[in-house]
Amino acid sequence: MKNLDPVATQQYLEKADHFFYAMRLVADGRDAYRTGIALLAVHSAISLKDAITIGLTGKKSRHRDHSAAVGELEGLSRKYRVDNRNGVGHLRWLLANKSKIAYSRERLEDALVLASIDRAERFHSWAYNYFKEILHDSLRT
Repeated sequence: MKNLDPVATQQYLEKADHFFYAMRLVADGRDAYRTGIALLAVHSAISLKDAITIGLTGKKSRHRDHSAAVGELEGLSRKYRVDNRNGVGHLRWLLANKSKIAYSRERLEDALVLASIDRAERFHSWAYNYFKEILHDSLRT
């Protein structure tokens, strides 16, 4: 795997890290930050997926439809022979719950917040394991 745009990859990795570490920082304050925590989980995964996509294709996807973004990651996983597609499932779950997290009138239950954190952590672990050449072949030091 060759990184086709290490500068842009680095920019999206930085966004992913900001969202991810902010999620972890406030995770113990579920009562005060529950919606923010879950939304940070979703956006951390979106930014990390964008880093992978731009690194492998040289272009950021322009999909407004989240299912298309999941399909794109699935296609890249197939193309680069990533047999373990668990990360795609974690991203799919996060994106499927994004509207509920951001726009629902109901208070988010602890289970959804905790599941969002878990899915984001699992997605990040998967991405850094299976796309490490792309994610580490950016300008990161």
